[in-house]
Amino acid sequence: MAQRQQLLGMIEAALMAVLAFVFALIPLDVGNIFEIELGMIPIMIFSFRRGPKLGILAGFLWGILKLVSGDIVVLSFLQVFVEYVFAFAVTGLAGFGARTIQQKLAQKESLYGTIAWSVALAVFVKYFIHFIAGVVYWSSYAPDGMNIYWYSFLVNGSSALATLIVDGLIVALICRAAPHLLRVKE
Repeated sequence: MAQRQQLLGMIEAALMAVLAFVFALIPLDVGNIFEIELGMIPIMIFSFRRGPKLGILAGFLWGILKLVSGDIVVLSFLQVFVEYVFAFAVTGLAGFGARTIQQKLAQKESLYGTIAWSVALAVFVKYFIHFIAGVVYWSSYAPDGMNIYWYSFLVNGSSALATLIVDGLIVALICRAAPHLLRVKE
């Protein structure tokens, strides 16, 4: 039975990666100021259901899909790995709240606090990686005379904040409307 659940979890991870890829195609960019990453939503909900290991796998697969789609900006091999594989994979860190969410579901307690910190963790780590990449790889795009750390913080911080607000609200609404999506049937 455990092998069957593990296989089902991996199949779900692949499906959530595809769903994340499709969600990410919805354009929510505001010029060069910030973007809202809707693709994180299915990965985070899946991570609440299956935990961080399979959540990270789903995020990794999402990054690979993004990579093979060709819809990326390539500055170097390492930049591509950091921004399109590693940063996407850490979305699954939201799964660190999975055990608490499962317990609260069973006891019919409020999930919102756990959802809030879990979403915040995933968004913060993903955009911190993008911040570092911004300093290392994108510094030449900063306006003349602007501090590269400040530039990367403004670009990635605004995206992180917008993504945190929008994705956090959508994830909370989905979890409230359809809590059965968070449970694994045995």
